[in-house]
Parts: sequence; structure tokens; C-alpha cells
Amino acid sequence: MSVLQGNVVMPTSVTSTTARSADGAPVAPPFPVEPFHAFLGFREVAEGGATHYLMDFQNNHLGNPMLRTFHGGVLAAFGEVVAGMHLAKHLGEPRLRRCATMTFDYLRPAFAGTIVAIPNIVRSGRRISTVSVQIRLNDQLVCIGRFLYSVADGAASGKENKP
Repeated sequence: MSVLQGNVVMPTSVTSTTARSADGAPVAPPFPVEPFHAFLGFREVAEGGATHYLMDFQNNHLGNPMLRTFHGGVLAAFGEVVAGMHLAKHLGEPRLRRCATMTFDYLRPAFAGTIVAIPNIVRSGRRISTVSVQIRLNDQLVCIGRFLYSVADGAASGKENKP
């Protein structure tokens, strides 16, 4: 469960998993594990200096039972979580900010399989940051989202900045 404080989502309870480094030492997760993140069931993978996020199809992700496709809301939620995590890492913050605005375009059905989310910081300004996320299935673009976040200094505390 999370509590909204200004533009920052702060977890009220944290479920942690113990990740291990190559030498077997415990590594703290970079972000609190939220129950909704567990529902999505995604994982982070670093490939060639870039971070990608993968999510395997599960029956609770089902949109069209006849075609066995991902539900559009699951795709949009996955994109939003990935954008927030990517931005938080970019800003060096241990918390996820609340998305102020999102635009999500569905280009083709996302059939059952493993989808890959590829985030990109479009612009990181003093007040607003824009993150785009491509979601691909078998190297085909199935949807793309653009997410805007308030990153002004007062955004974390709920105070507005005045010039």
C-alpha cells in the first residue's frame, strides 16, 4: 500500500526480496517492492548498457480470452511503473514519483508471450521530466507511452515553487 505525499508515492509497507550479487552477498532492492509490482510480475534486465524490463504473460493479465492477449490496462500500468522506475534511477532517488500525465498508444495486439519495455528519458528539466516507454513483443512495437512527471524541488514536499 502507498500514501501520496505531494507528487511522490511513499510506500507504507515494504515487502523485500533478497537479491544476491555474483559473489553471493545480499543486495538491497533499488525500490520498495509494491504489491501491484508483484501482480505485474516483471523483472529488470541490463543489456548492453541499457536497462530493459520484461513481463511474462499470466492469466491475470488476460484481455481477450479468445486471442489470449494482454489487457490494455496491464500494458499501460507496466509502462507507467517502468517509466517511474527509470526516472527515479536517473534522478538518483529511492522513491517513485507520481505520473502527472500519460499518453498511451496501442499499435497492435500484444499476444501471450514475454513483452519487453524499453524506457528512454526524452527530457529531464528543472520542473518536468518526460519519459517514453516502448513495449515490444518479439521485436515488434505493440504500444508506446509518454509519461510526464513533476520534478520541481517543491514537488516532493507538496509545495509549489514560485519564480
